[in-house]
Amino acid sequence: MMRARTIAAILATVVASPALAQAQAAMGPAQTIEAVAASKTGEVEGVFEFVVASGGAGGFSAYLNSAADYRDPGNLTIELHSTARNALKDKLGGHAEDVLVGKRVRVKGIARRVPVGSHFQTRIAVDSIDQIQILG
Repeated sequence: MMRARTIAAILATVVASPALAQAQAAMGPAQTIEAVAASKTGEVEGVFEFVVASGGAGGFSAYLNSAADYRDPGNLTIELHSTARNALKDKLGGHAEDVLVGKRVRVKGIARRVPVGSHFQTRIAVDSIDQIQILG
């Protein structure tokens, strides 16, 4: 009897795990930047959400920023690598860095602090369109 309960409890945990991952609360820019700064590895894996205040492009990547000025220490940036950038362009009918300004986005990935010129920026790299959700 005890063994059956143990097995049932383990199965319930395994089945519930994907649902728990989907229900994970999204972190905003300030929470993300704080969590990355406090992390021993300089990285935080999770779900992040913000309204795109500005966008830009450079090389093969596009950037979606939570602040109007990407140099703002409180800015969180989504870096769309070429595959995701091209897929979003096809889906949206325009460049994400233009079309998504003013829209709320949610992204799954790893936030990292990276050097950008003379300052640091907290970024989430996006390689697949499956990582990003446009909420409106």
